[in-house]
Amino acid sequence: MKTLRSLFTAALAAVCVLVVAGSAAAQAPTIVSATTPTSPIVLVPISATAAVNTQTTLTIPAPPGGMYNYVCFLAFQVNQDGTGGTAYSVAVTTSTNFPNSFAAKFSMVSTASTDSGVITLLKNDGAAGCAKSTQAGTATTFVGPSANTHAAWTWYATYYQAP
Repeated sequence: MKTLRSLFTAALAAVCVLVVAGSAAAQAPTIVSATTPTSPIVLVPISATAAVNTQTTLTIPAPPGGMYNYVCFLAFQVNQDGTGGTAYSVAVTTSTNFPNSFAAKFSMVSTASTDSGVITLLKNDGAAGCAKSTQAGTATTFVGPSANTHAAWTWYATYYQAP
């Protein structure tokens, strides 16, 4: 009797393992990513830095005709050199081929060697949706404020191109 009970318990355990394993496989999450019908989205990192006292422009290249630029991350950083510099007082950025004539305002003291740190303006991943340029087949630009003595501006972005 003890042997029969042991065999029954072992068989029941094996069936439970098969059922659990089968359930796990059937309920496994489906990987979903934002894709076009033929290829996955690849986020492209890009940045632009200009010398001190030079206006900085980040240009996301024009996509092929019928496609748009999708900007998923956009940030900037401003650094004063070691000589002091001039204060930024509500300096304004500009953009082209981006929704609502996007602009950001920025102010900074004139202290030597000041670093704003990276200031994020837009952050998203490709799967959750990104900001779409306004015109197909056209480059998208982000331009720092007019040149400011002793300050260097850097833009950072990630983007992809799709219909």
